[in-house]
Amino acid sequence: MRAAFERLAASVLGRLGQEAMLVRASGPSVPIRVNIERGVEVMGQFNDAVMLRDVATLDARADPKVGDQVQTPQGRFALDGLLQNNGYTLRFTVQPLP
Repeated sequence: MRAAFERLAASVLGRLGQEAMLVRASGPSVPIRVNIERGVEVMGQFNDAVMLRDVATLDARADPKVGDQVQTPQGRFALDGLLQNNGYTLRFTVQPLP
């Protein structure tokens, strides 16, 4: 069953994502597909505030970590904070880099 969900996650990123490079803080860079969403409403740590952030969704098999970077045709983004891990995809808040 896990393989089916991994294929589903890869298929969704294949359709909604774009080609990118995952630039690791330590280790080799790897090609991936990533979906960058701009202006996503994110709740604060204590559900006391709503912030607009950019969010990246990546395949969990790439094993991205906070501190890694994603290089896309639109620019480079730092993976800032983990929002969600469903076991198949990871969603991070991202910061655009110059």
